[in-house]
Amino acid sequence: MSRRNNKSRVSAPAEEGSAMPQIASALSISAPTEFVKLPTGGRFYPESHPFYNKGEIEIHYMTARDEDILASRVLLSKGTAVDRFLQNILVDEGVDIDSLLLGDKNAILVAARVTGYGAEYEASVGCPACGAEGSITFDLSDPPIKGMPEDVTYTPRGTFTLELPKSKFLAEMKILTSKEQKYLDQLTQSKRKNNIQESTLTDLLKMVIVSINSIENRAEIEDFINKMPAMDSLAIRREYGRINPSVDLEQEYECSSCGKTTALEVPLGADFFWPN
Repeated sequence: MSRRNNKSRVSAPAEEGSAMPQIASALSISAPTEFVKLPTGGRFYPESHPFYNKGEIEIHYMTARDEDILASRVLLSKGTAVDRFLQNILVDEGVDIDSLLLGDKNAILVAARVTGYGAEYEASVGCPACGAEGSITFDLSDPPIKGMPEDVTYTPRGTFTLELPKSKFLAEMKILTSKEQKYLDQLTQSKRKNNIQESTLTDLLKMVIVSINSIENRAEIEDFINKMPAMDSLAIRREYGRINPSVDLEQEYECSSCGKTTALEVPLGADFFWPN
């Protein structure tokens, strides 16, 4: 998933007799970098985006300064610690973290964690079957990447199209950014908290669909979505799931209490970057 950039890491000590102090030179460190493979291959970004059509990007190795960011109570309370950390490790400083597609963002997070603390990540978990507390050690060394099918029709603005089976309309769709996915999750949680009927499926469709038969008027699209045949809705969700590139972060966990085996996913919060 990533490969190391083997350019200079540590500056050479000053020659004997040099006016440069030996200690200062010996402690001058050039942080190494790593190349991370993007699950999307940069295909779903608009042409103006720095990741457009890029198969891999370069990140800095984690440093003690990065740990400060992840441990900041202010940033943690705002829920921005991980994004600030990501902004700090990207070699290309012009990337807007909110614009990253979720699969790519997760791939970068995993690679960054490996550069900092190695490929093993031990986490405390609760058994989904019986609720007993336990622990699991995730292997992050080479997580499988779900790439994109060969038969996808892409547009120059990073979208893809699908002819709907029932209405025969042509739907143009996009892969959601991490910010958009977070908004959907918060919207669902807010509706549950306020005892408002959830509309998870149509909320997703309204975010994913860019145009219908080349019509981009949001009011018309939302009206169509609300009346969309269930067969068309299902086709869109299946196609989105089939195409959406990602990193497979699931591993099997066998509960020592009940003996049942369950697939658990690596939690990618701020705690992900702190070894037990």
